[in-house]
Amino acid sequence: MAKKKKSTNWYIKLEDKWVYSEYNRVNDPDQNKTTLFNSGSSEGQNAIGAIRGSIRVMIVSSLLFICAYISPYPIAIYPAWLFFAAWWWKYAHEYKMSSGYPYLEPSDGLGIMLVTFFSIPCFFIGYLIMNAIGGLVEGRLNTALVQFLTAILLVILMAIYALWEDRQTSD
Repeated sequence: MAKKKKSTNWYIKLEDKWVYSEYNRVNDPDQNKTTLFNSGSSEGQNAIGAIRGSIRVMIVSSLLFICAYISPYPIAIYPAWLFFAAWWWKYAHEYKMSSGYPYLEPSDGLGIMLVTFFSIPCFFIGYLIMNAIGGLVEGRLNTALVQFLTAILLVILMAIYALWEDRQTSD
């Protein structure tokens, strides 16, 4: 019998950590959490494979976003939408882990399709808003900085609001 070698590749280790983070969270015996999700079953392996594929799409689309944002053509919205769609697919699989089902049901797939379909106009409207905000300053570098910092500020404000809402409901 051949021994299974441990991987020394840092990327594979990091990817495995990302893939199994939700599984380890919902199946933590120290916190008295258990789930019916079995990562060894064929359906469980398919779910883990879908999460791994989503993470890979997210990595590639984020690199494409950086390249597209630097390019002179306005194509950065496409990798941004692709990142969102892959994140939503990953989130759906991770959400089903806590309920014990290792696969998405047809209604889950339909919901994912509708969210990703209806997010397309939102991304393009956001793109137009970012162009309008970026057009308020002179110079290409200043425009890029204003657009980038506006998006970061928006994400920070949404995170603060989510934390505030969570604290209000937990009191």
